[in-house]
Amino acid sequence: MTGRESLGAWFEQSLVARRQEHHAYRAEAHFTADPPGWQQAIGLTTYYNRHKFHAALITRENGQRCLTLVSCLGDWPGERLTFHTAPIPLPEGEVRLAVEVTGATQRFLLRTPEGWHPVGPELDAAIISDEGGRGEHASFTGAFVGMVAHDLTGKGWAADVTFFRYEPQG
Repeated sequence: MTGRESLGAWFEQSLVARRQEHHAYRAEAHFTADPPGWQQAIGLTTYYNRHKFHAALITRENGQRCLTLVSCLGDWPGERLTFHTAPIPLPEGEVRLAVEVTGATQRFLLRTPEGWHPVGPELDAAIISDEGGRGEHASFTGAFVGMVAHDLTGKGWAADVTFFRYEPQG
């Protein structure tokens, strides 16, 4: 994927996603990514629109490759971002991320050599819906899950997605 504007942008997002069709599902993606700085990121997102999303992003902070969890919780106007944890250091190499959604809750997971581990808190999946959020532009698209890449420098940094799967649960 080639990074474009951020998830909160109006115009040129780099987002490849599919519609959520089930109340309970798991989506998994594998990434080969070495972001050069904090302005570049790639990861997994649950997405409704530019001010209603959750994302687990591979990026860099203070030179360290890390995973950060960020959301926009339906804040309009303003599109204020919420960061759910301190950046989680990541080793070099492929990164495997998943998200599990059950009804109105979701949780991101990270694959380590020991197996899958939850990262960050449970998140409110209800905002990824027509009913979530408030104000003008509050609803029109439906819920999606997929991959996002951004490069805020405008240079089009690229990273590879080597795998994506969506599976209904229960």
